[in-house]
Amino acid sequence: MGPRDIIVAFVEALVVNDDGPPSWRSPYILPFVEALQNAGHLVSVVIPDSSRSWIGKAHIIGETVKATYVLPEVLQRSYENDSDHDQNGLGNSWQPHNAAGSDQCTITGTPDPARERGTGRHHWVVVSSTPASCTQLGLYSLFPDRAPIDLVVSGPNHGRNASTIYTLASGTVGGALEAVTCGKKAIALSFASKDPQRLETIQAASRLSVKLINHLATHWPDDVDLYNVNVPMRLDVETRPIKYTSILQNTWSQPSLYQEIDPRNDRGASQPTKLAAAAAADDDDAADQNNTSPPPTESGGQREPLQQTRYFEWAPELSDIQRSVEMSQCGTDTHAVMNGCTSVTPLIANFNRVPRFNGELKI
Repeated sequence: MGPRDIIVAFVEALVVNDDGPPSWRSPYILPFVEALQNAGHLVSVVIPDSSRSWIGKAHIIGETVKATYVLPEVLQRSYENDSDHDQNGLGNSWQPHNAAGSDQCTITGTPDPARERGTGRHHWVVVSSTPASCTQLGLYSLFPDRAPIDLVVSGPNHGRNASTIYTLASGTVGGALEAVTCGKKAIALSFASKDPQRLETIQAASRLSVKLINHLATHWPDDVDLYNVNVPMRLDVETRPIKYTSILQNTWSQPSLYQEIDPRNDRGASQPTKLAAAAAADDDDAADQNNTSPPPTESGGQREPLQQTRYFEWAPELSDIQRSVEMSQCGTDTHAVMNGCTSVTPLIANFNRVPRFNGELKI
């Protein structure tokens, strides 16, 4: 075996994600972890308490992070009862609770490994932070009595992470990149559909992913830091080709992520939104600061107020990105997934410089 090869039967895997606990926004993690465990892997799970999509490899500095140990069956019950979500699909933060008459389902200290051993019950950890923070805490802080982690799997993401637009912004890829900066092998895994899927399809994608992870883990070249994997969601995925790919290079061709809104339109509602209230407060503050109307300009016109506040909401308009995906060339990650194949993109965690620039720069 090479210096970076590992024996599949003894892999200690850390699983993180950016979609948070099991819910309609995060439907893939429970079946995937079950498939990993069924294959003999020893799995530790650390996930954010809410969706952290589009957050990349960020950490939230200056905030105290809360880590809650919870049994996965409790998360399963929360999934089955899930109904809370917002208009952007980001949802609310998961909140720990103890069901009446049940075994303790959340604890604040480190769980006792002896209590878990032989029971098939292993605590997951829900963290009030980002995928990169989940990786850091999972590797160094949350499981002191378990063996060192061999491999970090970030995902499965709810939707594809293919093309530069999605890959560079992805919290799933960010969780894997954080593992690389900690000297660990990592795989960013995405199940390439946000549409509702039959359980049989999710299980097929999970089995295929575990088989692929087994292969990658035991044939890991020294010049690869991480893999970005996108799996198409189809029942026959286990019989479809798996292809090495490159990342489709694409860019925004128009302002597409944010839409300007006027929260003052909500003021007439019986229960004004917090944003409308904030807008009213901003207007009051501006009036207090200006005290009087702004003085006229030299030409007699009215000057703009000294303070002006505008509001924007997250409203992605992705038609231009979708067009670039549909026009992508053979060999790219998007082309593979759009044609029903699993894409595997080997990556180096390095912003490589353009080699033709050398020597002194004179200006």
